[in-house]
Amino acid sequence: MLINAKKIIGNKVFSQNGSSLGRVTDFQVDVSGQNVVKYFVSGDFFNLIKEPLIIDASQIIEIKKDRIIVEDAVIPEKEKAPSVVEYAK
Repeated sequence: MLINAKKIIGNKVFSQNGSSLGRVTDFQVDVSGQNVVKYFVSGDFFNLIKEPLIIDASQIIEIKKDRIIVEDAVIPEKEKAPSVVEYAK
């Protein structure tokens, strides 16, 4: 299967919840399987994400003509510290 870079580069990338992550700036291809394995995404000018994202193909939910939808990031919630600290006497 031929991969058309013009159809991938510049595509908008959104998370499942609709947050804009930026645009595809590059991608990595598995030569043996001839499929895209990683997408490199940089934030738009107004996007808060400053560092490029590397999105694995397994995180892709859907690829449409004008956008790519990826899984939401799962960030574990930090355990809250107790509000009162008791010291041993």
